[in-house]
Amino acid sequence: MLTLYTAVGILKFERTNGKPVPYIINNQKEYGMSKDEILVWSSLAFQILTYPELEQFVEKTCADSGQCISMPLSHYLNRLLLRGLLVKGMGVSAVDALYRLIGTLTITPIEDRFLPRLGSALLLYLHKKVRLKDFPELLRKAKCTPTEQKVLKLAGKAPLSTVELLLSIERGILIQKEEDILDKLYTAPEDTCSTLTDTVQITHTQYPILQAVSSLYLNQQILFQKI
Repeated sequence: MLTLYTAVGILKFERTNGKPVPYIINNQKEYGMSKDEILVWSSLAFQILTYPELEQFVEKTCADSGQCISMPLSHYLNRLLLRGLLVKGMGVSAVDALYRLIGTLTITPIEDRFLPRLGSALLLYLHKKVRLKDFPELLRKAKCTPTEQKVLKLAGKAPLSTVELLLSIERGILIQKEEDILDKLYTAPEDTCSTLTDTVQITHTQYPILQAVSSLYLNQQILFQKI
């Protein structure tokens, strides 16, 4: 079995006694985080990793920053999974694991602005991960495939989960507002997002959509929220 992990929500900062204090917003709720939790959460933000990959990423981050987590990685991973700020998906194949990972997560498009891209580029430069000559490529607005554009358009109209998006496209159901999701996709009283995820079988025709959602996430054009 393959297990994949990722983060949900978005990182924000507020000033307390003149110091920036990090917290995560997920589903309109704020979650305070310790320094070590932020390091682990940030390692999975806009990333989809296996445990060994996460372990290597955290070790490299610690080595580069000179900061070490005070307890085993598994401690923070399990704690953040319990708090609902990290999620995991398991499957016999990479596609199954990816679908189980993001199937129930709500897709939220990120407004594409120049200043955040510039800030990210400067941060990478300060950490000596890019050179000045790389800036034009980093600052260029990401181009989307037609399928990715379709995902962004649909997700911009209503807060769709990945499985709801797959079903609406597969069945040709037009979603214009949030109320349409319940009215048109949930046809039985016992239906929930989790039961839809369990009953939907991923087919080859749905692979491009699943790939588009994951690509948009990895390219920081959408974020996931756990409702």
